[in-house]
Amino acid sequence: MSWTRDTIRLIAGHISTRSRKWIRVLHLLSAGLWIGGTAALTSVICLFHPQSPAELLAQNRILMTIDFFIIAPGALGCLASGILYARRTPYGFLRFRWIIAKWLVNIGFIVFGGLVVVPWLERGIARSLAIQDIPTETWSIIGMHLTVNTLQWATIILVVIISVFKPWGRTRFDL
Repeated sequence: MSWTRDTIRLIAGHISTRSRKWIRVLHLLSAGLWIGGTAALTSVICLFHPQSPAELLAQNRILMTIDFFIIAPGALGCLASGILYARRTPYGFLRFRWIIAKWLVNIGFIVFGGLVVVPWLERGIARSLAIQDIPTETWSIIGMHLTVNTLQWATIILVVIISVFKPWGRTRFDL
């Protein structure tokens, strides 16, 4: 079935060019938060090596704060602006495979963060409150931090590549 531009505008609840630009601004600012927060995490992980229980607690609280107040709002802002784009522009929710890929990556990142990363950070804070003496930071702890951080960077890079190159075409769905 082929849709005319007028039909698409009617179904999508077409919005003005100015409104579409504001949605894009929201989307780019949200992506900036997500990227900036991940860069901040990288800095804390690579540059701050705790030598005492108080420093370990500070590091874990900093990581949690960055995740809660920068990365999570950025990812949720990308999701919210993506929903607005899908609802109010001809791109739709499922019309293109590259959009479906972005939905899956974004929602997967949010779910992974809520179910894996946040409990892991909370356990790190609880452990740092319980210890009396801190041994030299082991490579396994550094490796775990870097693994999670690498996954975050891979997710961001994947979404940027998909957004720029739009590598897959239309689906048979017109939602």
